Amino acid sequence: MDDKEYFNPGIVDEQIDALLQTGSHPNEETRTVHDLQGLYWSDLRSLERVWERLDLGTDTGFGKNPWTKRISHNNKSLEFERFRYMQGQHTQRDKAKSPSTFTRRFGLIAAVLFTALLVGSLVALLNATRGQHNSHNGPATSRHTQVVTNAPNLQVKTPSGVYVGGDGGVTKIDPQTGNVIWGYSITLNKTLKGTPPSMLGAGVNRIILSGNTLFALIVSSASQSTEAQQGIIALNAQDGSVFWHKNVDQGLRDIALGDGQVYVSTITYSAKDSPTSEIHIFNVSTGIEKRSYSLQMDINSMTWNASKLYLGTNHGLYAIKPADGTVLWSQPVSHEQFYVTRLHIVNGVVYTSFDYTNEAGPSHSNIEAFDALSGKQLWQTNDIPGQVYDIALDEKAVYLGILRHSPDKLNVFRGTVYSYDIKNGQPNWSTPVDGAVQSAPVVADGVVYVPTYGGPDGNGHTTTALDASTGSQKWQKPITLGIMLNPVAANGLIYVADCNSFDSKSPLGTKVYAYKADGTLAWHFSIAHSLLALEVAE
Repeated sequence: MDDKEYFNPGIVDEQIDALLQTGSHPNEETRTVHDLQGLYWSDLRSLERVWERLDLGTDTGFGKNPWTKRISHNNKSLEFERFRYMQGQHTQRDKAKSPSTFTRRFGLIAAVLFTALLVGSLVALLNATRGQHNSHNGPATSRHTQVVTNAPNLQVKTPSGVYVGGDGGVTKIDPQTGNVIWGYSITLNKTLKGTPPSMLGAGVNRIILSGNTLFALIVSSASQSTEAQQGIIALNAQDGSVFWHKNVDQGLRDIALGDGQVYVSTITYSAKDSPTSEIHIFNVSTGIEKRSYSLQMDINSMTWNASKLYLGTNHGLYAIKPADGTVLWSQPVSHEQFYVTRLHIVNGVVYTSFDYTNEAGPSHSNIEAFDALSGKQLWQTNDIPGQVYDIALDEKAVYLGILRHSPDKLNVFRGTVYSYDIKNGQPNWSTPVDGAVQSAPVVADGVVYVPTYGGPDGNGHTTTALDASTGSQKWQKPITLGIMLNPVAANGLIYVADCNSFDSKSPLGTKVYAYKADGTLAWHFSIAHSLLALEVAE
């Protein structure tokens, strides 16, 4: 008999039938045959699934009429009946075993073993073949293996840490102790070696954490000042190693993440035309740019939510399809000078601040809420006297602070913290503070934490804790340098980055503070360059 016929599934089936008719006891040998047959069928089914997943067509003949398909799916019930028959033989008298029976029986065992090994080898071969096939597709697929072993994986938990970005690069700090875990430094090209990144305007100004990956937007005011910078970079949040980076030559604005894509907005200016923004779409795993499109507007912020991109622009508020920029709805603004702050989307509602400047007098702002699907305005606050930089929300209220100049000193700032009902925009309370609120507050466990800056000639550099229900002050701590990033609440602590950007009397630098809920300082960390981004993973 030809070897191929001997190991044909149909022939093997007939041999097993013959064995079952011998009337032997369900001894170890018989059970072994049964187990091997189960392994045999399992491997066949695995091979079939692999073949279907690979979608290799008919190159090998499997796609036309594979011999695995000729095996009836009813074999599962037949196997069960055979097992029952074998179990039922245990009361029968032993029968003499002829040498030929042993020969056939052991031949059968060898056959099934060989078939199982053969199927396993085929599966391994197919996997190897697929890897070789992918390697011919260039850089996009040569990273395929990295997706499994060393590449962005957004489905896992982000490693705990305080991640700060600025003109030096990215630094990860232990959230409980303030000790540095790793640092990624901006690398300058050969012609600019030795030049501080701050002198070139090069730095990380936005960080997004997702899964095991830190996505950073690196900007530079000097043309071609860096090698991997002026673009988007994906770092391993565990150890700071680089997954991928992508250069972007145009002026960078913002970054958003969603649906397995990284969206980066850029802007170009023309003497004749209005600014043109371009949205670049990168694959989250490889960094390969998939497509891009242009919009005739200046995009200052992007927020991704529910497969849509929400844009704050110089024309107003827009919701677009991320794939091609199709406008779903818009809320245009006719005022000549205004600014839309970053959009916050909670429970299907878009919240943002519109800031208006006036050449004849002080600026004013208002908070507005829109239905995320239709763009219909739900409510709007009364005018707020001052400039709003960003807002914070919880399930009850919208919180914000303003910047106003002191009436008698131009370089001294005053501020007020406000709370508005999140359902209708009606005011809850307002609390004056010494110093401008130049970032979003953060609210946690019924407390609003507000960073304030008194101005170059002022003294109101503080972190202030207010009761979220009443606005009454719980505690206040002075800070050293002044300008503060949006604080973050996590791990039972409040993290605040305090940056010295304007005071020429002190060297440029940043301090990061971690406060407990009662105002006790848990730790602080100093770094010799300015920071522009702060994110925390618990």
